[in-house]
Amino acid sequence: MRCTIAFIACIVATSDVATAFKTDGDPEKGNEGLKKICTHLKTQDKGCVRYTRGYDVTGVLTTVTPNVNDECACIEECIKAPGFCDTYVWKYNDEGTRRTCTLYSNFNLPSNVTVVYDEPPTPPNQGYDPISGGPTQVGALVPKATKAGGEIDEGAVSGPVWQLEGGETQC
Repeated sequence: MRCTIAFIACIVATSDVATAFKTDGDPEKGNEGLKKICTHLKTQDKGCVRYTRGYDVTGVLTTVTPNVNDECACIEECIKAPGFCDTYVWKYNDEGTRRTCTLYSNFNLPSNVTVVYDEPPTPPNQGYDPISGGPTQVGALVPKATKAGGEIDEGAVSGPVWQLEGGETQC
């Protein structure tokens, strides 16, 4: 019995040490080693641990949300729109005068990928032809988020919001 208890204690201690190394001992860091942001949001991780700073990983524009005041409110807007938002970016607008929240329906595609959206015939016997070379989404490298002077904006935040089938959210 003593050996079993000692063995279990050893396993627990090893697990705690491994977690401390993975997160540098910071309880605010998630599994990926990023500092958890927006810890008040109702997500699976009690905040967001999947994001990047200084880059815009978003892709297909859905909507610009003008009355958002910080990165957490931007993420929350995406969480509240599960039908069309799965990516967000909080960055300076094109003029570099103020930050904006933009919600997206898709990630940025890799640079060698182009997606063409063609409509299937509906109904097939009506003589409707798909749009030839219809709307496209062309891939590219993930762009920097910049300030008015062109320098990288380390305060910009972008990342995914995943609405999981079980009803939880990850970001």
